[in-house]
Amino acid sequence: MARLVKNEWEALSLHAKGCFFLTIYPLLTFLWSLFIVIAACTSDAYIFMFDQVVKFSFITDPTFSDLLITSDINPSNEFYLIQKTGHIISFGILYILHLLWMKRAGIAFISTCIFAAFSEVLQLYFNRNGRLFDVGIDIFGILLTFIICKFIVSNVLNTRIIHSK
Repeated sequence: MARLVKNEWEALSLHAKGCFFLTIYPLLTFLWSLFIVIAACTSDAYIFMFDQVVKFSFITDPTFSDLLITSDINPSNEFYLIQKTGHIISFGILYILHLLWMKRAGIAFISTCIFAAFSEVLQLYFNRNGRLFDVGIDIFGILLTFIICKFIVSNVLNTRIIHSK
């Protein structure tokens, strides 16, 4: 006889019980965060993406008002769209890793949003274009992933309750 699960996370943890990845989520989260920081801080995003070249240029006195610039938004530029899609996917993955590690959707959501803001401010120190607009794109990716995860988890929970009756 199947037992009733109390919440969404119990349903997932029952499904993944004994899984190696349950113990490695903090490491995966750290490594993915490190990848995002490297990608955000490398001097030339184009060369990083297409030639896999990592180069840093540190400046000690960034202009924080650059976070407010919106004149460089160019949705007709193919590379710009690739970058923003990368923002959505990267922070969606980071949210999933935070969620699997912390097991609390709200905390995972907030911590991933804070990291998104941190990564944009950090870019200013590496001669990159940190923008609040990009934080919004990151949060869109996090929110989209949050909604997808909620839908998937609630369906797992409902399926387990139906099958246990």
